[in-house]
Amino acid sequence: MNIVFCGSKVNLRRLEFTLTTQCNSQCIHCQAEASPLRKDVMNVKNAHNYLMEATAVSNLESFMVFGGEPMLYPERAIAILEKAKQLGIPKIEMITNGFWGGDKERARRLAERLKVAGLNEVNVSVDVFHVQHIPVECPWNAAVSLLNAGIDNVKWNVAIVESMDAENKYDKRTRQILEKLEPTGIPINFVKIIPAGCAVENLYEFFEHEPLHGPCIGDPILGNPLKNPESICIEPSGEVDVCWHLSIGNVKKTSLSRIIREYDWHKSPVIKILVEDGPLGLLNLVEANDFEFQESCFINKCHMCMEIRKISAFRSCV
Repeated sequence: MNIVFCGSKVNLRRLEFTLTTQCNSQCIHCQAEASPLRKDVMNVKNAHNYLMEATAVSNLESFMVFGGEPMLYPERAIAILEKAKQLGIPKIEMITNGFWGGDKERARRLAERLKVAGLNEVNVSVDVFHVQHIPVECPWNAAVSLLNAGIDNVKWNVAIVESMDAENKYDKRTRQILEKLEPTGIPINFVKIIPAGCAVENLYEFFEHEPLHGPCIGDPILGNPLKNPESICIEPSGEVDVCWHLSIGNVKKTSLSRIIREYDWHKSPVIKILVEDGPLGLLNLVEANDFEFQESCFINKCHMCMEIRKISAFRSCV
C-alpha cells in the first residue's frame, strides 16, 4: 500500500525493532553504544501493537529484531517473531552475537524455537571486536544450530574498519578469525563501520574525512531515503527513526499508523534542511554563541549531522 500525503510518498517496506539497548558485550566499535549497563527493553505487547499498526497501513516485505543483544531476552524475541509470522511478513530477520551458543544443547533448543517462530534470516556478529567479549566457539555453535534447525539464510555479520585487505590491527585480526570459521561454509556479510557511537572516539584515526557540503541522500547503512522512507526503526523508548537517531515521532505519544500516514518531510524542520541543504544547514538552527563550528572536527556529513543534533541548543530549537 502506497500512501500519498502533502506530496510525500510513504512506501514502508521494512520495519526494525531495537529490542533492547542492553548487550553482554561492550565493543569499542559499537555504533549503538550498547553495553551491559543499559537496560532499556521493548515490551512485547507494545511490539505486537507496532507490528499490527505497521502492517495495517503498509505492505511490509521485511522485519528485523536486533539490539543491543536481542537474545538476552529470548522469550520476548520469540514472541515478537511469532507475531511477525502471524501477520504474514515474508522476511523475518535477527542480528545476534551468538553468545547463546556457549551451551550446544541450549543453542539447539533455541534455534529450533526461533525457526518455528518464523525467523528465516540471521546475521551472527563475529569479528575482532566481538571476540574480545565472546569466544568464537559461541557464535560458531549458534550459527550451526540455526542451520541445523532449518534456517538456511545464516550469515556472519562482520564489522570492518577499512577493508579485508587493510593492514590495520583490527581488520588483520578479523581476517584470522574468518579463516578459522571457513569450515562452516557460512557466507559473510561485511559491514563498514560508520562514525557513530563508540566508533567515533575509539576508531577516529581510521576514518577517511569526506566533504561536508551537499544534501543528504539517505541513511548511511540502508540508504533509506528521507523524502519517502521505506524503512523505520522503533527504539525501546518509542522513538521512530528514519535515520540514525533521527526521529519522526514517538509511538508512546502517537499511534504508529498515524506517524506513517502523516509523514511529510516538508513539515519537519530538521529533515527539510537535510534534504534541501544537508547537515551544514542545521547550523542555522543553532545559536552562534552556543556552537563553534570547526569543519576539521567532523569526519563526514553523517558524523556532523549526529553531533549537531546532540547539542542542547539545537534540541531546544526544534
